[in-house]
Amino acid sequence: METSTITRSRRSSIAYSFKSGLSLWLVVWMVLMKPTPTKACPQLCVCYPTPMTVSCQAQNFTTVPTGVPYDSQRVFLQNNRITELRVGSFGFGTQVLWLFSNNITWIEAGAFSELRDLEELDLGDNPHLRRLEGGAFRGLEKLQSLHMHRCRLSALPHDIFHKLYSLQFLYLQENQLHFLQDDLFADLINLSQLFLHGNRIRTLSENVFRGLVNLDRLLLHDNRVKQVNRRAFRDLGRLTMLFLFNNSLAELPGQAMRDIQAIQFLRLNGNPWSCGCEARPLWEFFRAARVSSSELLCASPSPRRGMDLRFLREMDFALCPLPDPGSLAGTTTTTFSTKTRWWFSKHKPVSTSKGIFEKSSETVKSYPFSAGKPSVTSTSTKYELGEEEALLPKLDPEEYWANYGNEDAGITSLRCFELECPPDFDALPPSSSSTRFTSSSLLSLLSLSLLTVSIHFLFG
Repeated sequence: METSTITRSRRSSIAYSFKSGLSLWLVVWMVLMKPTPTKACPQLCVCYPTPMTVSCQAQNFTTVPTGVPYDSQRVFLQNNRITELRVGSFGFGTQVLWLFSNNITWIEAGAFSELRDLEELDLGDNPHLRRLEGGAFRGLEKLQSLHMHRCRLSALPHDIFHKLYSLQFLYLQENQLHFLQDDLFADLINLSQLFLHGNRIRTLSENVFRGLVNLDRLLLHDNRVKQVNRRAFRDLGRLTMLFLFNNSLAELPGQAMRDIQAIQFLRLNGNPWSCGCEARPLWEFFRAARVSSSELLCASPSPRRGMDLRFLREMDFALCPLPDPGSLAGTTTTTFSTKTRWWFSKHKPVSTSKGIFEKSSETVKSYPFSAGKPSVTSTSTKYELGEEEALLPKLDPEEYWANYGNEDAGITSLRCFELECPPDFDALPPSSSSTRFTSSSLLSLLSLSLLTVSIHFLFG
């Protein structure tokens, strides 16, 4: 009897312990597995999980809505009527923020400073955003893509891109920018693509692109660029695509082209190219570079109008003075005028010195000019052409003399290097006795050696 009582007591104790343990386990399970309430979504917006996305587009918001979950990775606010962005407007930490196609007129300095993880910011198509304050993008050190196209921006603060070290894509096309100051992009060391087309930019200064050592694409077409500093591209050693078509360029400095040795796609059409001696550096660049390019139609001088600058011949530049390696310009421009005669009189070949071509003991007939036409009258020492020069296409004599033209026609001034200009260079009067050579039959094709000797006789 006593044994059965003890047995029942033990069973009751075990049952109680089991029930107590089960109750405790249920309590723990309910605490751990308590369902998380659904995150709030701003009124008139739609929210999507994984990744957390808040879409508030086209809802006529005039300010940034409140209640956006802090951990939202993407926030879409495009096509509203938001007018201002102030400090404290963004109470969330997002990676992608779209604000394009609003009525934004003002962005307070530091307005985005709380968005430390922001990687993409789109402010495009805000036509009333005509100016920006310095520090507008302060704190966006992780920003990789910045869109500010079609905002009618006329100028950019000098520090607008300060410390945007991670930026890779910058869209500034179709604004009203007239000028880009030096070192504007100096902190953008990782920038890969820069879109500046469709503005009103007139000049590219020496330090305008300084710091863009990783730039791959530069689009500057549909501007008003008329002048490019010879060192403007010096940091663009990795540039592979350059668009400068539909501008006002007449020439490009040789040094600027030598600084973009990695270029693969070059578009320069739609410019009024001058194809006189000033075109030689660009012509030499195309002669040596392997690049996909557009046509470069000459606008001047008139005999070459409509010709493609890339396909001019060595003969077309034979009468041009050689560039001075130490000059800032790196090119010269000349015409057959009094000033040109002065240059040749200073640099005329000396028969006793060794020139570009080796002399030999053979003789060849030369053509001193009589009454404007070549005539075979004497012999002179023959110059031997190098292998490369010998392979150049020969100019038909009839074509050459027909296009020779008036020596003072077309360009009326001569560029010279500062150390080589005569003291009264600017006061030199135009030549009053110009000679026009007409076409006539020649006994044989003229070569570079013949032309050199002819110059010697003409200006000697």
